[in-house]
Amino acid sequence: MEKFKSLLGYIWAAAALLIVLATFYGNDYFSQLLARATGITVSPWYSGGEIMQTVDHGNYKTFIHRPVFDSLIGQKKEGFIQINWSPAAELPPVMKESVDCDGDGREDFIVTLDTASGEAVLDAAASRVQGIEKPYRLRNGWAVRVLLKRQS
Repeated sequence: MEKFKSLLGYIWAAAALLIVLATFYGNDYFSQLLARATGITVSPWYSGGEIMQTVDHGNYKTFIHRPVFDSLIGQKKEGFIQINWSPAAELPPVMKESVDCDGDGREDFIVTLDTASGEAVLDAAASRVQGIEKPYRLRNGWAVRVLLKRQS
């Protein structure tokens, strides 16, 4: 009986070692599988939201994300819209982009980004445009967030 208990202990230890190794090597796969199964998504406050428009300038592209006002329950009164430019190697020294963030066909603001200095200037045409956050470099381009007030 004593040898039987020892044998079961060794078998359990070997099985546990195999489970730990499989979990370690399959960590990426298992985490992605769990995320897909539960429907978890990255918060738009982190990712910038879904891309609603792509403007092709030939050498580079501008990606305009949807306005983000999401909160845990309902919507916040203040949010942002994110604009990305890429690829970094093809960007001109100064970019100027006009954006219609509410889809009414009228320009809501113009963003001018100087890639050499990292400075951005905002020309707001709509009253809901509140300001601009400091532009930031991405792995393959630049991004800026323009602060917005939600329309009632």
